Amino acid sequence: MRVLAVSTGLLSVCSIGAGSVSADLVRSSDHTVTKATVDGWVAEASLVNVLVNTVPNLAQSPWSREAFIDATAVGNISGSGSTGVKSGVLRTGLQLGCNTDVSSGLQTGSSGSIGPNASVTVSAQPGVTLGGNASISPQIQTTIKPGAITTIPLGERVLEGAVGASDLTGIQVNVDSCLGPVSVRVYTQFSISSHVADTTVTVYSDPTTI
Repeated sequence: MRVLAVSTGLLSVCSIGAGSVSADLVRSSDHTVTKATVDGWVAEASLVNVLVNTVPNLAQSPWSREAFIDATAVGNISGSGSTGVKSGVLRTGLQLGCNTDVSSGLQTGSSGSIGPNASVTVSAQPGVTLGGNASISPQIQTTIKPGAITTIPLGERVLEGAVGASDLTGIQVNVDSCLGPVSVRVYTQFSISSHVADTTVTVYSDPTTI
């Protein structure tokens, strides 16, 4: 059974792994997307400092993948609009894909089988916040199907001014029972609402194989 666990927490790591096996660090290029609204504002979403640290999984299983992800998402409102901006929301999450599922079903702790597709679990560690007027998603369970992309929201921040950010460190990604490669990318979606229009821009990091 492949179980993907994503945990958001503050992590200070000097070395991760077993024995002399080293981690594989991959840094994504910074990406920014901007869009002018119909009433003259400019909505901008950026993903910067995205780092994927692939490590040997603790179970030492050939069917498991583990990585820790850092990312900074920024939403910015600029320009001189003809009407006022009512709200701005910055949402951040992960997208994952598994090439081949080798699980054969999972029996839950109570009863009933989840089926041949792996489950995805997203949870935030206690006491972790994104600061200010922000939130992290509670535990989420869903299924990840081979050959498909699964979107996993991590949290959102409501802007209190023209600029807002979510600075995430040590997002744990663990995928079990996946035979082929596992791909991961970070996304951020920035939405603003004025008295005239609702505008949304979305930006993605470079995809990385773990």
